Amino acid sequence: MSEQKAKRVYHPWAVGTTIVIAVFLVATITLVVIISQQDYDLVTQNYYEKDLGYQKEIDTRQRTGALDEKPRLELDRTAKVCNVSFPSRADYSGISGEVVFYRISDANRDLRHPLSLTPEGRQYISVSGLQPGQWIAKLRWTEGGQEYYIEERIYLE
Repeated sequence: MSEQKAKRVYHPWAVGTTIVIAVFLVATITLVVIISQQDYDLVTQNYYEKDLGYQKEIDTRQRTGALDEKPRLELDRTAKVCNVSFPSRADYSGISGEVVFYRISDANRDLRHPLSLTPEGRQYISVSGLQPGQWIAKLRWTEGGQEYYIEERIYLE
């Protein structure tokens, strides 16, 4: 009777296929778990509302583009200061707004400063506490009932 027992046939390709499928499933599940734990920062939390009002943003940028002289955002790397300077005029008291340092990679690091100009039309903002890397300095101001906007990419070391 032992001679009549059928011998088990060993198929190495079946074992190899099973191992490949198992490794694929483990890798897929691992990637899903890792990706689901990532924190994704949106450009803005209320992007839908901002999208609805984007025509106002376009008008603001066109109005700024039509200015003969625009304010400047300049980075002084040695002093670690961002210099906001407006073109010369008699009075700067009618200008209000804010400067935002926008961190592309992490929205929690964004920094806002109200615009408070000196009698010469300048404001110095320390950037020594900001992390190295790429930032966008955004200047939004209101003058004479009109809103204006400029932005500059700055790189901190």
